[in-house]
Amino acid sequence: MIDTLQKGHPRVALVAGMDVLAYMIAAVVAQMARDDAATAAFATLDALNQAAFEAAADVPAAELPSFESLTPEEQLLVRRVVGSAHGSDDAGVA
Repeated sequence: MIDTLQKGHPRVALVAGMDVLAYMIAAVVAQMARDDAATAAFATLDALNQAAFEAAADVPAAELPSFESLTPEEQLLVRRVVGSAHGSDDAGVA
């Protein structure tokens, strides 16, 4: 992969005044710094999400109605959603 990158970026490296390997190392370090900054920016949100997941673990699951208790329209909707999820929907049928 490095060989491919070196072949693809020699002009950029030359303009930057460095050899291709030094350019690639600088690009990787810069990307790592951006990733670290993004991780830091979202750290509070990640902590809140984790706390919400932990709190939700104690919430009991809701009772679902039986398929037979649904109206015909609701049953049709369920069939269409399940069919779509399984890749067997009739979306092209009018």
